[in-house]
This record gives sequence, C-alpha cells and structure tokens, in this order.
Amino acid sequence: MISRTGKLNRRLTFLKKKKIGLGPNGTEKYDYVPHFQAWFMLKQKTLNQIAAESGSILENTQTIVIRQNQKEEPMLDWHVRMKDEDYEIVNINPDVDPKGFMVLSIRRLK
Repeated sequence: MISRTGKLNRRLTFLKKKKIGLGPNGTEKYDYVPHFQAWFMLKQKTLNQIAAESGSILENTQTIVIRQNQKEEPMLDWHVRMKDEDYEIVNINPDVDPKGFMVLSIRRLK
C-alpha cells in the first residue's frame, strides 16, 4: 500500500472535543478544537471495494493513511479537518508494526 513516507504529502488536523465554556443557561459547552497535525496520503478505493462497502458503515467514506507513531493515538470520537472540511472518523485500522502506517476511514460531516 505505502512503502515510504514521501507519499504522505498532505496535511490534516485532528480535532478533539473539549469544554469551551458555559452556555447561556449554565450548561457546559463543548466544541471540536485543533489538537495536532499529521501528514497523510489519500488512498483511492477500487470499484470492488466500493461495491463491497455498499450498505455498510464504510459506505461514502474516504480512506487515508497516516504514520502509526503519532503524538497521540487517534480516537473514534475525534474529527479530522482537511482543506477546511471536517470529517468524522468511522474506522481505525492500526498496523501491527509500531513503525508502520495506520489506515483511517473518514466521512465528511454535513
């Protein structure tokens, strides 16, 4: 899939949900704020993969590849921002090698 880090040539920002204050009625207010950045590669799916994902949780997702070793391990409740568009993380597929690459399935937020 990927053999060298030179293919990780695009930048993304991981967003983590944090308390940003109190709302007008005293309830806690949360929002997704930038947490850290990483380099990634967009992986194009084959027609067979698209057909196999039809009707599954992975339908209408994009696949990105990042380095396995990040400042912090990405979590399913985080979001990803690429080119001013926000995406939810649908699936995380880590590599068995800590120096390998992690595959994330993401879906654009509406």
